[in-house]
Amino acid sequence: MAERPDREAMRQAAALVREEDLEELEHLSHDLQQRADKAAADGRIYLFSQYIRLIALVSPEVIRIRKRFERESLATFRKVHKQLKKDRKEQESV
Repeated sequence: MAERPDREAMRQAAALVREEDLEELEHLSHDLQQRADKAAADGRIYLFSQYIRLIALVSPEVIRIRKRFERESLATFRKVHKQLKKDRKEQESV
């Protein structure tokens, strides 16, 4: 039986996601939506249902990764702000 990855391994794998990866997933999602629209217009019901399944798989990942990048960006701003306040306080005390 295969071992389930522990939390640290999952965290390390998530850290490997880059902005370019998110852009590729967004392009894939957009392409799948266009293909689904075309399949629906052509009356290709089976293919349309498969595109829907793929969109349902990709779209939540795009949202999850985008939100993660936004959280990380906000955390960086907060750290910089905290450091600036600390530096100013140290300068005023000198």
